[in-house]
Amino acid sequence: MAMETNNIDVLLGKLRDLDQDLRAMATSDLLDTLKKTEGTLAKDEGDRCMKAFVKLLYDSHNHIQNLAMGCLGQAIGMVDSETTKDAVTSICTEIKNRASTESTALSVGLRVMSSKIAENAKNKALLGSLACPIVSVLTDKPSLPADVVTDVFSALSDVLSYAGAQVAADDETVDQIQNVLLEFINHSNMGVRRRATAVLGAFVVHVPGERSEQALETIFQRYEACSQASEKSILLRVLVTIARQCPERVSRLVPAILDREIQTLDEDNHDARTTALLVFETLVCHCTEAMAPWRDKVYEIGVDAIRYDPNGNFEMDDMDTDSEGDDLGDEYEEDIYEDEDDDSWSVRLGGVKLLAALAKSKLYTSAEVVQNIGSVLVTSFKEREDAVRAEVLVTYAGMVDTVQEEAADALQEQTPKVVKSALSAIQNYSRSTETKQLVFAIFSRLVSAKHDILDGSLPEILPLVTSFLEADDTSGVLQSTPSKLVKANLKLEVLDFIHVFVLRSQVTNEAAEFLVAVKGGVKDNLSSKTFQVPSASFNAATGMVALLASDASSSSAEFIGWYEDMARLAASLVGTDDQGTKESAYVFIGAILQTFGDQIKAETREQLLEVLIQLKGGAIDAPVVLGAFAQAVSQPTKLPKESVVAAAPRVLQIVGALLRQGSTAAVVAACLNTVTTLAQYGPEALGRDSDSVLQSIIAVISRAPESPPVSALHAFAAVCPSVSEGTMRSISKGLLQLFSATNVYDGQSADAMSELFYAVGHTFGALVDGWREEIAENWLVTYGHYAKQRKESSNEAIQAPFPTAVLTNAAQSINALYTGRYQADAQPWSSDFLSAYIFQAPKSNDAVAKVCLGLRALGYAAADKKVPQNDQLSAQLSTHLQSASDDVRSEAAMALGRYVGCYTDLFPSLFAGATAAGGGDSTYAVSKLQAVKVAVEQIVGVGHDSDMADSIWSMVLNYVQNIQDALPDVLAQTLAVLATTFPIKFVPQLASLIASTTRTSTKAFFITTFRTILADRQLSAECEAKIKQVLTRSLSGIADDDVGIRRLSLLALYAIVQGKPGLLEEHVSEIEPSLFQQTIVNESLIRTINMGLIKKRVDDGLDARRCAFQCVHMLVRMLPDAVDGRKVVDSVVRGISDDHDIRLLVLQIIHESVAALTPLYAERLDDIADAIREVQSTKLPKKVVSQEIEKHHAVLKSSVSVLVAFVPVAKSAPMASDKFDSLLAETADPSNTELSGYYKELAE
Repeated sequence: MAMETNNIDVLLGKLRDLDQDLRAMATSDLLDTLKKTEGTLAKDEGDRCMKAFVKLLYDSHNHIQNLAMGCLGQAIGMVDSETTKDAVTSICTEIKNRASTESTALSVGLRVMSSKIAENAKNKALLGSLACPIVSVLTDKPSLPADVVTDVFSALSDVLSYAGAQVAADDETVDQIQNVLLEFINHSNMGVRRRATAVLGAFVVHVPGERSEQALETIFQRYEACSQASEKSILLRVLVTIARQCPERVSRLVPAILDREIQTLDEDNHDARTTALLVFETLVCHCTEAMAPWRDKVYEIGVDAIRYDPNGNFEMDDMDTDSEGDDLGDEYEEDIYEDEDDDSWSVRLGGVKLLAALAKSKLYTSAEVVQNIGSVLVTSFKEREDAVRAEVLVTYAGMVDTVQEEAADALQEQTPKVVKSALSAIQNYSRSTETKQLVFAIFSRLVSAKHDILDGSLPEILPLVTSFLEADDTSGVLQSTPSKLVKANLKLEVLDFIHVFVLRSQVTNEAAEFLVAVKGGVKDNLSSKTFQVPSASFNAATGMVALLASDASSSSAEFIGWYEDMARLAASLVGTDDQGTKESAYVFIGAILQTFGDQIKAETREQLLEVLIQLKGGAIDAPVVLGAFAQAVSQPTKLPKESVVAAAPRVLQIVGALLRQGSTAAVVAACLNTVTTLAQYGPEALGRDSDSVLQSIIAVISRAPESPPVSALHAFAAVCPSVSEGTMRSISKGLLQLFSATNVYDGQSADAMSELFYAVGHTFGALVDGWREEIAENWLVTYGHYAKQRKESSNEAIQAPFPTAVLTNAAQSINALYTGRYQADAQPWSSDFLSAYIFQAPKSNDAVAKVCLGLRALGYAAADKKVPQNDQLSAQLSTHLQSASDDVRSEAAMALGRYVGCYTDLFPSLFAGATAAGGGDSTYAVSKLQAVKVAVEQIVGVGHDSDMADSIWSMVLNYVQNIQDALPDVLAQTLAVLATTFPIKFVPQLASLIASTTRTSTKAFFITTFRTILADRQLSAECEAKIKQVLTRSLSGIADDDVGIRRLSLLALYAIVQGKPGLLEEHVSEIEPSLFQQTIVNESLIRTINMGLIKKRVDDGLDARRCAFQCVHMLVRMLPDAVDGRKVVDSVVRGISDDHDIRLLVLQIIHESVAALTPLYAERLDDIADAIREVQSTKLPKKVVSQEIEKHHAVLKSSVSVLVAFVPVAKSAPMASDKFDSLLAETADPSNTELSGYYKELAE
């Protein structure tokens, strides 16, 4: 709603009332009104509101100040930019003018406003304009309270982070910001120092251009010259901030930083050492490549740091001794040296984090990470400081996650030491729940990497497992932890370890003994009252059941009893309110019934089945309960068949009701899975319910006929053998009508549809012919609508899309029907059922539709190599290639190609027939060539027939090299199939043909073939490697005499740079000369056409030149380090005065390259100014049409765009360009109406 002016006037008037309660209520009402107001405020309203809100920030009442902040934030976006800027400026002025005690609310209001403005991406110009008033607060009144300064820095951070480019346009403001930040990073208050440090990093990262580089250089120079430890630490943290966001900016500084900070490590100043370690960690994480030469040195630094403990009373390396008597228990913990002034732990913590960074950096192989870094971490498991010990354990667990199977052998070798050190840490710090949890997190990850890795250590681990499982529920509850690796309770960690431990394929003797020992603890914890413990116990038990099912010893009496007890407990817990426990109990019941249903007592088995059948939780629990039932009865199962058959009717009644009532997708999927599983038992299980179940499945399909659930199609196919033929006959017409709307696009759905129709054909052979006719009739209706739309379409360029999905479904369904019937009758596959469709003349729409259906079905059958050889059929396919119908010709080409793909001896005659006409111009010849391509895809692309590939290559080359006329693209696509399938053979040959062929049309054909290869987004690595080897020969046409050949070659180059730049990187210097030559206007290709009174200038080289500039643009973007910057700048200067389309490309090149090539552009500013002036001096002829006027305006605007793009270059240039400055002044001059208008628009 709009804001009522009368209401706002009343409320604003109350803001001046002496009664603070009235002021508070009025402010609150204004805030509510703003929240309900839609759109923007009028200029006058906005001004009055913002002024009033700012004034309230220094109200004497804190509550009113807080409400005013909310009003300011809410009003952002509702008032114009000028009003917003005025409000910010006013706040900044009041902060400077008012007493320090009155500045806090003002600074918070400033922070709120900057944050809200930053949320709107369109407000960058406004946000950038706020930098000056904000920074003036810090320059004019640097003695503000720390919290106020921090708020101001937060606002400045928003400005720099979101509008750095806009700030960079004002040199004076940039200077002020840089000076203020460099001053405040040495502030006496730590909070201010940290905030200033972060903002200085944001300044370097987000403010583009030379000033940013200067700021970084200033920071680095001050760092190098700094001798005071505290100041150096602050400067280092600035560099760390920059490295984390723009590592490429800091990479060049790495050697100097390392040289200096390595020396710092010899000092006793713990803060300095900690900062140095933070720097090393950051550089390893973010400047990894630059750190590679120092890899081993940094590793040694990390090792020394993690062992640094001047006040410790033990040696880390003692872990490696084999002496007994390590059981020091609580006495050891009490004897640990403690000193409140000892901060050496921060150095050790920094060392751990540095080693963690190295472990993730890929600077070491996985095995080296374990052997070097892992071994050091293991010796530090007994670290005396809790925070450091936790970080050590977390880092080791993370390392195992990183290396996993790649270093399984190295982990196996190290595991005994890991277990010994971990258990020792638990003994020595028995009160540390976190240590225990992290140890078991490590154990779980070790087992995930290699399932039997802990088997040899299980006797040592087992006592801990059993004791932790037997502990009270309240034992081991972790209040807080620095890592997400561990769970909220020690028992959960131990149960998770058991769960991971049993995810293995075999049971060793050690593992069997372990399971025997822990099974009691797992069972007892089902009755735990601690959140998630019962469900975790069930998860572990379910894994144990699956593992024991594969082991002969699992039938022992002790486990049978455990199965019984666990099953009864599960049955009793399915009614619990804890959803996690309930679901886990159901899953366990399903697993125990499937694996040991024949070993548990009959009464227990029936009780469990009854639990699954009752579905007490209704639809909410249906996915879990039905999933458990489906698992229990899924083959192979140990449940007696009679139990399953007896339970089936009740389950099917529940399933049918759920399917018919339109349940959620999860419920429907569970129901359908249950039906499919029970269908394995045939009519005995489905019985009288089969018909009603089928109707329920059809109800699911009917709710989404265009894309029915795949599970519904599978369920339909599974139920078919149990359904009566009478039922299937009665529903056939409606069912097929329903399926006619189905669109199958993915392979999974297509397979499910084929499975369904195969099941019908296999089960109901008598219905197959009728179903085929119904499918055909439904297809005819669809094709008829398509033909009508195509006929009625008045736009030749926009035609109705061919219903290919419907045709695909129909053809595959018919094939599946007959395949099922033939196999049921033990007959060989025959295409006779398609003859009525294929062997007719396509003279009417219905006839065309039937022919297309027959041809598509035949093509699919041929692709599966089902079609027997038949000369009459082959001749009919050739006849259809000459049809007047495009649709018939297309389907005939596909069918004939796939048919010939089955019988390769027919290929020579197919190719000879396709090329007999000589030039391939006729519709018939093109259709035959399309059949050739399909045959080659079948023979070579699918069949990988190397000998036939050689023969086909020779045939095509012989034809191509003897034809004078232009060749169809389909033939190039055929060669491309050969080359991509056998690249080692054919890619070099193709490159040689491109380089050596002299006839223009033939060379163009070979280049088109090469471009077709490049268009394949799934080229094999082998093919890409071979292309890379012959790339320069393949692109030799860039320097060809014929402009058409040059253009095609440039298009090929563009495709490579855009999609596969890695192929070109090593060859850029070889390609550059001919590429940049194409950016020069060739006067010999320019001609003039007389059009009556008008003479038109035609540039036949423009298309090729446009392609060349597109290639330069893409090179600058994708391979900036490989391309010659000076040549890029030369082409840009030339392109500025070229055609308008070229200039737009040049503008893109400038934007991509200006940051990296600023010095080179600065050298050419005079030339750039001359080129822009030449464009701006163009005049329109006296007699022009409106299109020419519009183009002229676009040309002028693009010239101003280029000018604006070079303004930052001119500002940073060591020597001013008088020509550029003069042109800029003239363009911006308001008297030059059009150009100055463009300049104002683009500069903003």
